[in-house]
Amino acid sequence: MSDTTVGGAPPAATSDITGVVVGALGQMLGRDPAGISPQLRLFEDLSFDSTSVLELLIQLEAELGVEFDTDTLEPTDFETVGALVTYVTGQVEENA
Repeated sequence: MSDTTVGGAPPAATSDITGVVVGALGQMLGRDPAGISPQLRLFEDLSFDSTSVLELLIQLEAELGVEFDTDTLEPTDFETVGALVTYVTGQVEENA
């Protein structure tokens, strides 16, 4: 299994997925990804709304080459950056 997202190959480790999620957040927010920590709350700290979350999920699906199962999404999956990474990691592993 590849440890990069080149060619849509899923990342091999949670740290790789964290990098993809944080990178996508940084791009969407126009912020340096280094300043985005797992404890940051998407809605309260990063000013996300439901539209922003959908845009982020679409971007992550494209970058990771997976399709998220919307039936499994829970509000808690979007509480923090870390919670989102956990959700995305689970989805990537299910689709591997």
